[in-house]
Amino acid sequence: MLDLFIYFIGFLITAPMITTWVVYLFSMKIHHKKLKAFHTAVNWTTILYIVAVHVLLTIIFGHQFLGIMLILLIIIFACIIFMQWKVNTEIIFMKALKTFWRLNFLLFLFLYIILLFTGIIQRIFYY
Repeated sequence: MLDLFIYFIGFLITAPMITTWVVYLFSMKIHHKKLKAFHTAVNWTTILYIVAVHVLLTIIFGHQFLGIMLILLIIIFACIIFMQWKVNTEIIFMKALKTFWRLNFLLFLFLYIILLFTGIIQRIFYY
């Protein structure tokens, strides 16, 4: 039973695009609105893309990049807070957090796709 749970978590991390699609379909049944369902899928699967990018970086380059990724996330959040302060002179933390989370989804989705193709090409030509 524990092995099944571990394989399930491994699948979620390995294939976050499929997980995003499944979450989108489930939330579409609940919300009946495409945009709301998409936002729900993005919010629930962003962490999977972050973990998947970390795993792919570790596999492809053979080093741990967790510290660099955490620093990158802090810098992104600080930039969002700074931009919000410059534009509105008032910081609305929940709005900044939502922007940060959605921006991370886009960033890590892009990185996931790039690293996925990089890993495939590396395995084809070098092994």
